[in-house]
Amino acid sequence: MESKKAKVIKANYELQQRVGTGTLDEEKVAECEKIIQENNIDFAPMATDFLNKLAQAIQFAKSPDVDLVQAKQKMTQPVMELKANAAIFKYDLIGTLANVMLSFLEAVKTIDKTVIDIVEAHHKTLSIIVLKKMSGDGGEAGKLFEQELKEACKRYFTKASA
Repeated sequence: MESKKAKVIKANYELQQRVGTGTLDEEKVAECEKIIQENNIDFAPMATDFLNKLAQAIQFAKSPDVDLVQAKQKMTQPVMELKANAAIFKYDLIGTLANVMLSFLEAVKTIDKTVIDIVEAHHKTLSIIVLKKMSGDGGEAGKLFEQELKEACKRYFTKASA
C-alpha cells in the first residue's frame, strides 16, 4: 500500500498580528452573549435576501454549459450565509438544514437535474420555515425536514455511484 504524504499549509498570521494575542475579557464575552440571547431582530428579511440569492444561483445552475465550480460557489454562498446567521437569530433548524446542504454541495461532482431538484427542494423548505417563523429546532416537523433532506442526498449519492 502506497503511503500518501500530508500537504503542509503554512499558517497566515496576518489576522493575529492585527488583533493581537492573549485572552478575551470575560466581561466583554458575557456582554456579547447577553446581546445574542436577548436578540429580537426579525430574521425573515435577512433570510429572504439569502433565499433570493439562492434562487438566482439555482437559475444560474440551470444554464446550459454552466461551469461546475462557479455554479457550486453561487449556490454555496447563500446557504453558508443562512447557516452562519440562523443560530444568532434562533433559527436552529435553518442552520441544521443549511449544514446538510453545504455538505451535499461540497460532495457533488456535477450539477445535474437531480442536484438542482434537491437544492430547489431545500430552498422551498427554508422559505416555508422563514414564512411560518419556525424558530428553534422546528420540533417534530424539523426532525422530519432534516431526515428527508439527508435521505434525498443519500439517494442521490447511491444512484450516482451505481
